[in-house]
Formats: sequence, structure tokens, C-alpha cells
Amino acid sequence: MLIFILKSQVANAQSKLRPTFAGVYQSGLVGQVGIGTDVDQKYFGEIRIGANDVLDADFGIEGHFSRNLYRSDWFNFHTGAMFGYYFYSSARIGLPIGFTIKPIESHRNFAILMEATPNVFTFDSYVNLRASLGIRYTFR
Repeated sequence: MLIFILKSQVANAQSKLRPTFAGVYQSGLVGQVGIGTDVDQKYFGEIRIGANDVLDADFGIEGHFSRNLYRSDWFNFHTGAMFGYYFYSSARIGLPIGFTIKPIESHRNFAILMEATPNVFTFDSYVNLRASLGIRYTFR
């Protein structure tokens, strides 16, 4: 009986964290792809991986943990924290602020992301601002 209870708890925890959307983002010369949990919830997370075609750009992975400050049927405003590691370069911590806009009323699964991420800490000891524009699709 104890094994059954433990298995059901693990299955329940995994169902809350399953990926529900995929996104493609562009930020200057650097692109990213990501998967994440439900962007319409109060809290959501995302893993982004570098998708670069520039040879000297470092490959990196980032974790975004966000909170929706405002949610509606067609628009979400979020802020949060970003923790990233760029191989052969540095680690970064940032504070993303963004908008998710769902412009097509009959198809709210498609969304456009506009986001600014001030990188407030890097091991390279410089501070910068990254602006990203991308698309997201939620699988429901």
C-alpha cells in the first residue's frame, strides 16, 4: 500500500511540472529555444537552450522562473528570475520582465513574447540588457 501511495504522489508531482509550451526566441545574433510549464498560471517556469548560428557565441542553458503579475485572455505581464550557464564563458543571473500577447482570438494557444532581461550578475563582471522577441505555442 505504501508503494502505491508513493507512486501516485510522484505521478501527481510530475503532472504539475510537465511541459505545456514551446518557444523560439531571437535576441540580436543569438537565438534560443525553450520549453516550459503553463504560462497562464500564476507561477511558471521555462528551460531555454541556445540555438546559435554564430561561431563565436557561447552555447548556454537558462532556467527562467516567472510570476504573472497580470493575466487576461489575450495578455499576460510577467517578471521573475533567470539563472544561466554559458559553457566556456560564464554564469549569469538576470531579472526578466516580459509580455505574452495572444493576438488571435480564435487561437489563444499561439502567443508572441516580448521580454527584456537585465543581467545583473555575471562572472565576467559586466552588466547588460538583453531584449528578446519570440513566439510560443501552448499544447492543450
